[in-house]
Amino acid sequence: MAGRRQALLGPAALLVVAQLVWAPDPYGEECRSKTYPPSGPTFKGNVPTYVINLDLPASKRWDNLMHDKKTELKTVVQNIKDIANTFFPSGKVVDIVDNKIAHLTATLPYPFNEELQGIANSSGIPLG
Repeated sequence: MAGRRQALLGPAALLVVAQLVWAPDPYGEECRSKTYPPSGPTFKGNVPTYVINLDLPASKRWDNLMHDKKTELKTVVQNIKDIANTFFPSGKVVDIVDNKIAHLTATLPYPFNEELQGIANSSGIPLG
């Protein structure tokens, strides 16, 4: 019985090693050149630049960005909620974060607490 295992072990080990040697590199990438500036069917235009004016009150600093990116931020937040609801289908975790933990932002140091409140106000997303 032991001889039979040893007889099978050699070819099995050889098969594993061969698979590793000939398998494509899962982390390899094709080296590309002349890809800047971007173009092609997936190019959606230049990335906009925003200036966050630190001289404004902390609650107003992000208003311009939120005006332009409110929809995208709502999509990201909804995706996070969907993931949380996948693991906790009752919806209680999302409810706790949205409604009961929001007051913890008041414990953050200035200006972070006011900036988060301003983002929530200008985007319409719950502070939690």
